Amino acid sequence: MLSLELEVPLTGYIGNRHVGTREDIMDYEKQVSRRSFLGLLGSGAVAFAAASTGLNSFIGKASAAAPASAVPLPFPALQPVLAAKLITAGGFKADQLAADGTAFKGGSYGIGGGFISYFDSEEADKGLLWINHTPAPGGNSAEGRGASVVSVKRTAGGGWKLDNDSKHARRITPGTRVELTGPARGTRSVNGASSVQGLWTNGTGGRTPWGTVLAGEQPNDTDAAAAGINPASYGWLAEADPADAGFQVRKHTALGRFTHGQAASALASDGRAVIYMSGGQVLYKFISSGRYNAADGTSNSSLLEKGTLYAANISGGEWIELDIKAVRKVIANPAYRVPQGVNRLREDLLSQLRGQADVLVYAQEAALVLGATRLDRAAGAAVHPADGSFFLAQTGSEDTGSSFGSILRLIEENGDAGSLRFEADPAAHGGRLAGFSSPSGIAFDESGKLWVASDMPASRIGAGAYAAFGSNSLQALPPGKESLGSAEAFAYAPEGSAFSLPAFGPGGTVFTAISQTEKGSTGGSSLPSGLIAIRKG
Repeated sequence: MLSLELEVPLTGYIGNRHVGTREDIMDYEKQVSRRSFLGLLGSGAVAFAAASTGLNSFIGKASAAAPASAVPLPFPALQPVLAAKLITAGGFKADQLAADGTAFKGGSYGIGGGFISYFDSEEADKGLLWINHTPAPGGNSAEGRGASVVSVKRTAGGGWKLDNDSKHARRITPGTRVELTGPARGTRSVNGASSVQGLWTNGTGGRTPWGTVLAGEQPNDTDAAAAGINPASYGWLAEADPADAGFQVRKHTALGRFTHGQAASALASDGRAVIYMSGGQVLYKFISSGRYNAADGTSNSSLLEKGTLYAANISGGEWIELDIKAVRKVIANPAYRVPQGVNRLREDLLSQLRGQADVLVYAQEAALVLGATRLDRAAGAAVHPADGSFFLAQTGSEDTGSSFGSILRLIEENGDAGSLRFEADPAAHGGRLAGFSSPSGIAFDESGKLWVASDMPASRIGAGAYAAFGSNSLQALPPGKESLGSAEAFAYAPEGSAFSLPAFGPGGTVFTAISQTEKGSTGGSSLPSGLIAIRKG
């Protein structure tokens, strides 16, 4: 069976169980150099890392549940290929769980999927999956948008299929009533709204320390305006509980409105909740005012209603508070020149950004005005709890000269996610030598590898410099001494499609979704756009 287990879990969860507090993980004051630490993340250096950083107690807890493995990559890596159908590493099989529109108890499966999260069930052979749906290019079907919660179960032969008897299965659609929380709720900036209509265009998402799911929306100004809906209804980070249909789906305005990508959670040294959010052109961080209490369970959701939103100045190594007074001071200067990425005149900004709620509604504009670093399609986000460092994937673009993208690593001052200072280092640059291009969603598995879902431009796949990478893929990058190691491919998507961020399930199962990346594409695949489980077989 595929083993994704080692001594140190490298996400916020061991499997799908949240790992304790920052104190359990590392006393960062006893730190090794930031450049050499990547070399300590592999299994061979765990003991040294523990001795140097106070990880002994953490390893003791984790190793009891996860036996060590000497195999750096537990699958035979594939060579790049332009795939006409789904291709997986040798010894693995793919079970199609749902295609677009598949009926299940509670609704019908939506279109594609940009984000998947797996939740353990009380029964060992069952689990829940949350899927964010992303419409295919040119697709405007409301029925296919939003999110799905499906139950899956093991078959007698070791495969996976939908569990149509589950009470948890349901759809969240553009018609679902969703609450607004936080500072912008009920304000002029959202036309006084306290609730809005559903989830529309979702990107990726993440998990909270209390076990709920975060769904990242993208602004939908054109379609919303055409439908007579305030555009500010969309573009937020939504929260839901797949295991509890009674948990009111909510959009947290305190976390800002922008093109949400992946979200990664952490706890500050004093217990405040921290959410890192990739946002296309800007990297954001939210720090709650209140402190996390494990005994409060999903009631900790209220932590996301009050706090401070920051944007990253990468070159300066600082988190910039998005504050209306600071924004107004900058744009009040008649000589001020609007930076790239802000497609508005200074006079328009003065009219638009009048209160703190406006800063949240127009978070990207506020961030760039205050000097946040303009990024190159920031998409993937993952926190490494062995040292608390944060990894950011930039998909890249030919327009900026970074065609193949990159992965950046941020190390917070004193190893504290609540710090306002950090240092940044490149962890990997896309390209032929690295073996990957255009990283989108990223996730650490339990053996220390960073899994990457690629999102190469549909028009460039197989052409020119992109020919070396084959179709869009799901790859794993092992830890290296100075940076992440070369990517090794686990699966290739049919031409004209791409994988979602992977979700790791029991027995080494990798759940993912295949989505079309170009209008009308099928890639000739025997597995159409939809939900799959890849497992040893």
